Amino acid sequence: MKNKGLLLTASSLLVLFATIITMSCNKKFDEPPATPVAPVDTSISNNIVSIKTLKSLHTIGGLEQISKNYVISGVVGGSDESGNLYKVITIQDSTGGITLTLDRSGLYNDYPIGRKLYIKCQGLYISDYNHNIQLGVLDNTVPSNPALTSIPSSLFDNYIIKGTLGNTVTPKIVTLSQLKSMAGISAASIPSKDTLQSTLIQLNNVELNSTDVGYVYADTSSAKKSVSRNLTDCIGTTGVVLYSSGYASFAGFPVPTGKGTLLGIFTPYKTTAEIEIRDTSDVQFNDIRCGAAVAKTLFSETFAGITTATTITSGTDNVWQNIAEVGGVSFQGYVSGSSHYATASGYGAAGSPSVIASWMITPTITIPSTITSPTLTFVSNDAYFTGGVGATFQVLVSTNYNGSSTPSKSTWTVLPATIPSGDATFPKTTTSSGAVDLSAYIGKTIYLAWRYTTTSAAQTGSKYEFGNVQVVGY
Repeated sequence: MKNKGLLLTASSLLVLFATIITMSCNKKFDEPPATPVAPVDTSISNNIVSIKTLKSLHTIGGLEQISKNYVISGVVGGSDESGNLYKVITIQDSTGGITLTLDRSGLYNDYPIGRKLYIKCQGLYISDYNHNIQLGVLDNTVPSNPALTSIPSSLFDNYIIKGTLGNTVTPKIVTLSQLKSMAGISAASIPSKDTLQSTLIQLNNVELNSTDVGYVYADTSSAKKSVSRNLTDCIGTTGVVLYSSGYASFAGFPVPTGKGTLLGIFTPYKTTAEIEIRDTSDVQFNDIRCGAAVAKTLFSETFAGITTATTITSGTDNVWQNIAEVGGVSFQGYVSGSSHYATASGYGAAGSPSVIASWMITPTITIPSTITSPTLTFVSNDAYFTGGVGATFQVLVSTNYNGSSTPSKSTWTVLPATIPSGDATFPKTTTSSGAVDLSAYIGKTIYLAWRYTTTSAAQTGSKYEFGNVQVVGY
């Protein structure tokens, strides 16, 4: 996996202050607060320079220490909440953006998107990771080969002054051609001319190349490799990729099939234009693909409204049947970062049942007779199998379920989805179901069900969860 952040070591200064006020939600990121508040220490306010000015100190491929008492201020545009960015944040002002390498995960808790920050740069080092300019500290482990490394967490407050929350980060609207050209400029020109790298950009009317449709965002195997998916537009522009980490919470989610708007952080890698999204909400590909029909969403559920360890009574927009038919075990919610799941386990169940049959059943889903190639996709995890022994988890379809509390009395057909089994540890890598063919149900109204079953006490400790349910057709 290509590591976008740099490996981290040491350096230190001292917290000066924190300025926290409420800013208007309609302010653009590079506008001052409605009620301007100058930093209490004039050594900060009197030494603020633009990000562009700071970047001009760098020569691509070099490593420079910042000796002057420079301070940059900007708003966080990219953070690590979904795991797609790793141990870095990006900040931006009206002149450009820069990546700050920080040796800690969960950075979004202190530096969420929209927070104004002041970075005291004196003593820090500036370098680049294959043309992407970054701030950090010196790694002199090998004196003959000094390098940039990330700021230790113990020193964050010495360099980073937290400002106001909730500032709007306004994306720069660009085209694929502009990004491709920017990534291709000469190395010598990057510090002064690349005003887009490490900033939030917006692309309109773009889509994934047809060869990248039908897959998930990244590698969900134990290797967790990052994946680049090619972007294009209706005039065939190429050369820009959507880059996703195998560690992102959405790595196992199917990529969208349509055309639309894409937000993301522009991160050039050598001469390749890469875009890293903060979360899947940055990808709004809801329109018809260029020159072709787009998949029509027939049913969608991400369980965005659920909470951890709470019995699910409904989904986001859809009312589900959560039926503990045998054993009294209901599906509950589980939230991990930006991912939401329905989960079932017999562990700790009241009465310690050994036989369990638990169902999560969708509302009716109609597949019109005009639809072709309807498919179901979802993601799932398993855990806590003992010696390979655990529950059975299946997805099924029915055309005659009547909504009763005894779904086993209806006719159900098991669908050939990919579902993990036998794993002892948790959490596990999310597994994609693959595209499950529903062509046999064109022109019919169906129910889909996820069923957790056990037949002995030895199986009840195992756990299953599923989410991101999508039924689409053409």
